[in-house]
Amino acid sequence: MSLPRLRQLKISNDSCEIPSVFSNVLFNCYSDYSVDEEGTDTLEFSSYYADQSSESKVYNEKLNTRPYSGQLARYGYGGYQQLLSTDKNISSFILHDLKFNGWIDRGTRAVFVDFTLYNANINMFCIVKLVAEFLPTGGIATSHEIFVQKLLRYVSTKDNVLFGFEVALIVFVVYYIVVESVELMVFRMNYFVQYWNVLDNIIIVQILAGAAISLYRSVTINDLVTRSKTDLDTFTSFETIAYYESVYNDLAALCLFFSWIKIFKYLKFNKTMRHFSTTLSRCSKDILSFAVMFFIIFFAFAQLGLLLFGTILRDFATFHDSTYTLFRIILGDFDFLALEQASTLLGPVFFITYIFCVFFILLNMFLAIINDTYSEVKSELSSETKQGLEFGDYIKKSFRGLFRVCGVKPDEEEEEEEPSVQDMKEALPPLRVQPDVPSDDEDSADSLFDDEEKPPRMLRTQETISSFPQWDMQSNMGDHFGPRVAHKALASRSSRSCVGA
Repeated sequence: MSLPRLRQLKISNDSCEIPSVFSNVLFNCYSDYSVDEEGTDTLEFSSYYADQSSESKVYNEKLNTRPYSGQLARYGYGGYQQLLSTDKNISSFILHDLKFNGWIDRGTRAVFVDFTLYNANINMFCIVKLVAEFLPTGGIATSHEIFVQKLLRYVSTKDNVLFGFEVALIVFVVYYIVVESVELMVFRMNYFVQYWNVLDNIIIVQILAGAAISLYRSVTINDLVTRSKTDLDTFTSFETIAYYESVYNDLAALCLFFSWIKIFKYLKFNKTMRHFSTTLSRCSKDILSFAVMFFIIFFAFAQLGLLLFGTILRDFATFHDSTYTLFRIILGDFDFLALEQASTLLGPVFFITYIFCVFFILLNMFLAIINDTYSEVKSELSSETKQGLEFGDYIKKSFRGLFRVCGVKPDEEEEEEEPSVQDMKEALPPLRVQPDVPSDDEDSADSLFDDEEKPPRMLRTQETISSFPQWDMQSNMGDHFGPRVAHKALASRSSRSCVGA
């Protein structure tokens, strides 16, 4: 797909300062690559192919490419470029000519080879970038970036079926955007207190971003393919669209991951799942406090390893490498012999001290925090009489909520049957008087009187009970508080009468 391209980045002479003691001996100094020291001067050399095109001699601030993060530095958009040929012999001659005339010199810090391949048998594009980074000491570090992707997505019948599912997913997401917007308007900032709502919004944003990238890919790829077929003497870069395709795949992977995590939301009625979620939420503060202490000690050991072994061992060459090496030691992946060879005394002392502090003390403290919290949660939940929401009830409740959002009232949702006054009266226990139990208490003494001699309090109790059938609930309380409140008030009054009796 189009011609291959050779691109290089240089730094200018005198990019570093020569000490005064060597100023009369050394006249050229080329430092590490940086954007501020990047060379932009026109190259002065004679070459047959370079004379045909000035691009290999003249610096271009922005070529059709993306920034690249190599092993030594991060490189920008510009540089000097030379187009190669689709013919092997001609490309070989161009490279020999550039080498002979010194196109690559002491100021060169990176050389890129870019080309794109397409396999029609499997409908796959292969976007390749080969990189050679030049060290100030004269060495070369090589790396590469290869994207193998299906940029022409909707070709076969299977692809069209996939497109239909993608459209259905977008419709589903639009519906959920409306639902979440309504909840946000109702609950306002309290909406974000529930972490499940935050997770739902993360999934929605990922799907919308993926849909935008998919639309961009479908529009751009046709233009790039057409340009590569018509402009045969130029270089057409597929690097940008390949990068966005990789971002699309990353978003799809994260969206799938968060969707699996969301399953815990629908298992909250399960007692074991409640153990898990409650334990994590309850010990989160303790874990956060522990993490502060852990990383203070961990980064101290990482800095110590960098200073002790950074110039000797590759695993401790940078602070980043030292941090990953210490994480690997926790997991049991370490090279003790390399530490011992680096320093016979400090190597074993560093290793043993780190294992004792981090592995035997800190990790056991972490496990103790989770274990104690889990024991407390398990004892509390085991004492509960209610074992949690049943699965059938949860599904029924979810569908009823869906019907209410749509404005449809479910048929099976019936009004709660209200008890009658006669039923409540029959449910009351009978009053029993025991005159043969003498007592100084006033309540017991009331049972010794005849009906004519009973105190006023007991007579009032009997009048209250006998008045139940004549209670006009609708006229007394129903007009003001509704039938449900009236029933509750009636039941409360009956209970007080029984207690008084």
